[in-house]
Amino acid sequence: MSGRQDHYAILGVPRTATRAQIRAAFRRLARQHHPDSNATVPDTDRQFRRIARAWEVLGDPTRRRAYDERATRGRFAAPGVAGPQSFAVDHGPVYHMDLGHHSDFYQAGDPMTVREGAELTGRAAASLRRAIREGRLSASRDKSGYLLRRRDVERWDRTRARRPAAPSPPDGAAGAGTTEAT
Repeated sequence: MSGRQDHYAILGVPRTATRAQIRAAFRRLARQHHPDSNATVPDTDRQFRRIARAWEVLGDPTRRRAYDERATRGRFAAPGVAGPQSFAVDHGPVYHMDLGHHSDFYQAGDPMTVREGAELTGRAAASLRRAIREGRLSASRDKSGYLLRRRDVERWDRTRARRPAAPSPPDGAAGAGTTEAT
């Protein structure tokens, strides 16, 4: 799952555990890591919240079923669809078959790189990177670089102040200093 520790691993139970086994593991760990009894131990509060969150999800049969389905089919799986719905293409970015309402990131289409965003707006890629660093343009970080949403790039391009064009010489100045042969 998305970089978070698995709820089953937090409680120390197998995926095939019954609700009673999950409840017993939760109670044992909650007593062991409760902040009131371990006030001097650092990160006890954080560990206790992780344990409570794992119980919150795995203790409810409906939420546990949804959690297990996301783990096996992928985050963007539609109900009733077999197999993972996310795949990598040619060692490039990960694409998702479900581009619908399940993900805010993909509502505006596939992600684009900084270079593609620069081509879309007709700007230098450095200006997009600077906007990302300064927080004016939202992006997610991938191992190959930044990924941008098309609508965010278009919105940034509309709201960004453009540099004024170099002033053109006055109409009469174009011929100044040259003589016309007649």
